[in-house]
Amino acid sequence: MTGAERSGIVMLAMAAVLSVVGVALLWPDMSGGRAPVARPPATSPAPSPTTAPPSPAVTPTVEPEPSPSRTTEKPSPSPSASASRDGDDLAGTVSDAALLHSLRLSRQADIPPTLEERLVALGGKVLLADLTGTGRKAFPDYFKGASATDRWRDCRIRAGVGERYDNRSDAALIHLVWAGTSPEGEREDRRPATVLLVRDVDGTWAPQPLPVEDE
Repeated sequence: MTGAERSGIVMLAMAAVLSVVGVALLWPDMSGGRAPVARPPATSPAPSPTTAPPSPAVTPTVEPEPSPSRTTEKPSPSPSASASRDGDDLAGTVSDAALLHSLRLSRQADIPPTLEERLVALGGKVLLADLTGTGRKAFPDYFKGASATDRWRDCRIRAGVGERYDNRSDAALIHLVWAGTSPEGEREDRRPATVLLVRDVDGTWAPQPLPVEDE
């Protein structure tokens, strides 16, 4: 075999190999277009099922605080409407201090405070002796030995002031407010009374009957 013949055989062999390789490369397009073709997505990819979408922010609900009911509010008691501090059941709803203040506004303050305090205390003793019958022996000229017609119980003087009687320096009217239980068992409060005190030549103050026109 000549050299030219060998060269021709080699060229034919290489051509056959190239033909086989070309057929192999063209095989996918010849299979009916079943192989998927990679194309850019038309829309954005859907989120992965394992990835949850972000939850919308939730604003916490704040319950409004209930405003205090007007019916349950209790105003602080004023001095004129407070009960007596000594716990007297007959004290009512007006304090002793309020009663005393009211008395002072309605009477003339024309007796020295120290003397007025003494006369109010004396006038209170006379009134309690008259109401309860106890202590009358201390004022024999006034009660004349007579016992109490109606005996009151649990009596006390709540307030008292003094003023000059008929503009005299030796006579004073003692205006009192008292509380007590009647002989029938009824509770009474803020009852008024007036006691006339007169000073004798010895300087001693003693009760005297109140003139009818001043009762």
